[in-house]
Amino acid sequence: MGAMTDAHSGELSVPGSADDPGLAWQEFRRLRVDELTEPFGWLTLRGFHWLPAAGGTLPGLPGTWGADETGAWLEASPADGLLVDGAPLAGRSERTVAETGRVPWARLEDLEIELLNRGGRFAIRLRAQTTPERESMREVPAFDYDPAWAITARYTPYDEPRRVEVGTIRPDLRQRIWAYGEVDFLAGEESQKLVVTSIRSGLGVEFYDPTNGTETEAWRQLKFEYPDPDGDAAGEVLLDFNYALNMWFAFTPYATCPAPLPDNRVTVAVRAGERRPTS
Repeated sequence: MGAMTDAHSGELSVPGSADDPGLAWQEFRRLRVDELTEPFGWLTLRGFHWLPAAGGTLPGLPGTWGADETGAWLEASPADGLLVDGAPLAGRSERTVAETGRVPWARLEDLEIELLNRGGRFAIRLRAQTTPERESMREVPAFDYDPAWAITARYTPYDEPRRVEVGTIRPDLRQRIWAYGEVDFLAGEESQKLVVTSIRSGLGVEFYDPTNGTETEAWRQLKFEYPDPDGDAAGEVLLDFNYALNMWFAFTPYATCPAPLPDNRVTVAVRAGERRPTS
């Protein structure tokens, strides 16, 4: 069974058990490129702007934009060329979105404008239908598939989910995300423990390892399936690091990706999953 993705979801799921794990991984790699090269996708981002509390203009955009603690607003006339819900905006449009979320808001010629909520602040991000980066994408570099990096771990959920504060790829942004428990496992004959989080959906770990900054990006993310509470191995999960992914900051300067908690470090080099993209 291959990996699945929802358009614009930003979530590419790891396939479950397969008769040939190597072939399943190759299909996942193909779908990864499909995900990245969607129109208006992650290789087409063209701008990011925090919305001013007092309202004001933004570079290269018509209209007046602003936000308060509850949501964002935009004022424009039909001559500005901004479309909201498919119609020229004449007056004021208001939108809101939950923390870590993003929703489509407006359109300007070939640009989609989406609203974000990050760290309790509202921002917009611009997406084009296509870009040279999208047109030239053929693959994301990755280590060869290594079955030794498909590791059985023990997942221990917290009694209650916890809000934890983490840094992000942006120096002007910190975020609070949900932590759901911990995974314990062996890698390189060393005991490892990582905090499990959920940013938009599913369970995963954002982690550092000694390859960061040279062979791999500053950090990576790995999603995994929930344990079967009724199975013989309740609490066991498969951490297949062959599916460790670069987060969006590896492909665009307009990402807001949360960083791992400081102690989410695998102590041995994880030469599995995606490598650092080359220009």
